[in-house]
Amino acid sequence: MEESNLKPDSQKAILSIKNIHKTFGGIHALSNVSFDLNQGEVHALVGENGAGKSTLIKIITGAYTPDAGVIEVGGAEYEGLSPTLSRRLGIGAVYQEFNLLPELSVAENIFLEKQPLRKTGLIDTAKRSRDAYQFLERLGAHTHIDPTELVKNLTVGEQQIVEIAKALAMNAHILIMDEPSAVLPSADLDRLFGVVKTLRAEGHGIIYISHRLNEIFEIAQRVTVLKDGQTMATLNVADTHRAELIRLMVGREMTDMYPSKDNTPGEVLLEARDLCVEGTVFNVNFKVRAGEVLGMAGLGGSGRTTVCRTLVGLGKIRSGQVIYNGQPAPRSPSAAAAKGLVLIPEDRKTFGLVLNQSVRFNIALPNLLQFQKAGLLRPKTEESAVRQIIADVQIKPDAPNLTAENLSGGNQQKVVVGKWLLANPRLVIFDEPTRGIDVGAKAEIYQRIHDLTRRGVGVIMASSELPELIGMCDRIIVFHEGRLVGELARPDFSEEAIMQMATAMAAGTAPAH
Repeated sequence: MEESNLKPDSQKAILSIKNIHKTFGGIHALSNVSFDLNQGEVHALVGENGAGKSTLIKIITGAYTPDAGVIEVGGAEYEGLSPTLSRRLGIGAVYQEFNLLPELSVAENIFLEKQPLRKTGLIDTAKRSRDAYQFLERLGAHTHIDPTELVKNLTVGEQQIVEIAKALAMNAHILIMDEPSAVLPSADLDRLFGVVKTLRAEGHGIIYISHRLNEIFEIAQRVTVLKDGQTMATLNVADTHRAELIRLMVGREMTDMYPSKDNTPGEVLLEARDLCVEGTVFNVNFKVRAGEVLGMAGLGGSGRTTVCRTLVGLGKIRSGQVIYNGQPAPRSPSAAAAKGLVLIPEDRKTFGLVLNQSVRFNIALPNLLQFQKAGLLRPKTEESAVRQIIADVQIKPDAPNLTAENLSGGNQQKVVVGKWLLANPRLVIFDEPTRGIDVGAKAEIYQRIHDLTRRGVGVIMASSELPELIGMCDRIIVFHEGRLVGELARPDFSEEAIMQMATAMAAGTAPAH
């Protein structure tokens, strides 16, 4: 294994992006963007979804070629990079969607692209395991990750460390981390930050992309803000504050993130009665009323996502009932949607969108009956309705024929929300509604939820973001190991109270009914 011989040097730029331009179909994704990264630095890159972060990263990793501008790496200038050249120059990336093979071991994944060989040309499996252990040791993970363990048996946080070790095995000294905390339970964040600090101490340069601004202030030295494909500012983290970053990102002050609570809950829309799902959820009881937001809190694996999926027919009920509009709830997602009970899933790319189809296709798909007359589709009616939804939820760019995979994460989420708004639902279940999206898009999603409740629609919001539960909900129910262990009304909301219930059932706390 090659040892890193880098040393921190806060004045030495190891990557410089100079006056980069990139256009897609006449739309400017990047315009005159400049950015640099020093050796031994964590440089945060922030901006709203659609600001240009993903395009810039794809240019650095060689997936896109800029229309103009220069990329300088190690003192040499390039008009563009290829993926192969980018890797050869020591650039590696860790994305939200891991690029690991689950049926292979940790060591096999770390050296997937560069296997240690014997003189005979055969793979040296013993050296591969030893070297994998050394990489894990550098990252402080050797005590809990076995190089021989299959990746499919690791936690999400452990898989992320394997991805980082894999980049180091390719001799990456410039490491891009794209929303690294978005997929992690809170317990793994400290471990991630420890890895980042270790890499920085070794002299690696890290581009850290996150919508969680508190992380920027914890681990970054500088931060660059992008907006509408342009560089707004590059600041020393020590010399700025959260409000300034938000103002630069969205172009306005964000003093009212959460809409005011001015709704009065009405009749019961849905009730879970002694709900049990095989091996995961036990004797859960709760009610959801028209015009209210019921929050669901709990750590990863607590059962809240299982409950959300079961309510729309995606989980098998072992015993108990779900009552919707006074009747047993439909037991398939299509039947539930036909009755106005819909789920906006936590994994929008896998379960919420047809990524290779257009925005128009995705919004219209569950609503085709609205656009038919005598069994024939009316394209003009469909297009008009889709364009109205695009305007209502502010999908950017305003391009109905753009494929969903080419949208930013926040705008993809707006497409998922928009298609169900068009369906005129009675109860909407949001599972992690703002995961991986920027502060401006979050505020817009919150406003859409508020608009729903003002129309008398019931909302369930399951989230690991405690501030948004506190800001948006009328009541919060808390899950722990598959059981509902408590309920909080607005006057009693606090992160401490939620976490006490979420980590273990407090003495004397009985499940809410």
